[in-house]
Amino acid sequence: MKNLVLVVVPTMENAYHSLQDFVAINPPMGLISVGATAEKAGYKVFVIDGDAEGLTFEETISRVAEKRPDYVGSTIMTATMDISNIFYTELKKRLPDVKVIVGGPHVSAIPEQTLIDAPAIDICVIGEGDETIADILITLEKSETLDGVGGIVYRKDARIVKTAERPPIKDLSILPLPAFHLLDKSLYRSYGWNNWVNGFRKPLGVIFTGRGCIGKCNFCAAHAVFGHGIRFFTMQQIKDQLDYLMEKWGIRVLYFQDDTFTANRKIVNKICDYIIEKGYNRRLEIMVSSRVDILHLPTLKKMRQASIRWICFGVESGNQEILKRMSKHITIEQIKKAYQMAREADLFIAGNFMIGHIGETYETAMETIRLACDLDQEYASFAIAIPLPGTELYQHCLDKKIPLPSWNDFGSVNTPPIPLNESLNAEALMKLRDLAANKFFKRPVYFLKLVIKMRAISVIADFIKMYFAIRAEKAAKRL
Repeated sequence: MKNLVLVVVPTMENAYHSLQDFVAINPPMGLISVGATAEKAGYKVFVIDGDAEGLTFEETISRVAEKRPDYVGSTIMTATMDISNIFYTELKKRLPDVKVIVGGPHVSAIPEQTLIDAPAIDICVIGEGDETIADILITLEKSETLDGVGGIVYRKDARIVKTAERPPIKDLSILPLPAFHLLDKSLYRSYGWNNWVNGFRKPLGVIFTGRGCIGKCNFCAAHAVFGHGIRFFTMQQIKDQLDYLMEKWGIRVLYFQDDTFTANRKIVNKICDYIIEKGYNRRLEIMVSSRVDILHLPTLKKMRQASIRWICFGVESGNQEILKRMSKHITIEQIKKAYQMAREADLFIAGNFMIGHIGETYETAMETIRLACDLDQEYASFAIAIPLPGTELYQHCLDKKIPLPSWNDFGSVNTPPIPLNESLNAEALMKLRDLAANKFFKRPVYFLKLVIKMRAISVIADFIKMYFAIRAEKAAKRL
């Protein structure tokens, strides 16, 4: 039996520095999904999570080498591309014959460029990798050409070859349960800010009820992997995952990781009924994400009964023209209505906001900041637009010949942002982001809300620690 090692390349220290203790560490769902199909095909699979285990590069490479793998695979994001290249270059010095197979949104968006950028990578998987990984492994074991494996780009002699397109998996019911058994449950934790009731950050479980999104936001690259539209898992698959995570992992925190959990009201109600029927709502604190334009008040109230405490909205902008430019297809009024409904259902609310999209000005950014402060919400995050490959923003940069940095500088909190507009340079964008955070989090009314609603002392302590860590991080950057 040949070995496949799936690895999370350690990148958190590079990305978050002193803030890494305050971010969530999610189970690598993509890896354990492809790991499950590889196991089903008869391969021995291991997962080494360098980030979750706090491993160095050398420690991770040594752990991989100990497994004597025939194949190694990982998910690559744009911001981890350069680090992954270094990692696999070093790995191949130890294991020159190992085949390196990668996937993910960055790889799916620009697979040929990925092989050019990273000579140590052998095969890029485009889109979903569940069926593709099994086809690759079986074909390689037979020493046959990969030309007949759809949905990949690979090296053939001195050439880079792209095979026929592989469509998204239409019927998700054919997929096995994600291979949770390959992970150490003690390694994963939630964000500190979404456990206000029970105070637990772990054990954390993650479930997808489907794949894809009904939105077509032009700053998002998820469609490069999952395509447009949503396909749902069966209720039995969802129940099986819930049962496994409750019985085997004993989870106290659960993320339904779908971009739009509320897209199918019938499925949501069935999930809530099952959680209540099994009594899981007495142990869990659950978080979901949703668009603001697909909400139904009775369903939100049912979600609350099922211990879904947090709902996260992709608001993005407080300016209607910028929302239109983002292809959000929502209105300011819909945003306000969604917040009112979530509040009536007694849900905690978190909003995601973005500064620096195409057409952004100082004035439109200030509209976003004012809206964030006006909305009744427990948490808000403020990001600067990133022109990820596979998005309209990336194409905008290419068309306008806007200089792009190395991949390592896409999305790290420690590197300057990429300006998309002449009116807002990198320094102006960072000042606006800091202004947004200061105006939102330093309001006396917000602090009072924290004191009233945070039931766990540990959560308040985490907030205080995070505040001083952020101050220290900013001070270090000024030195």
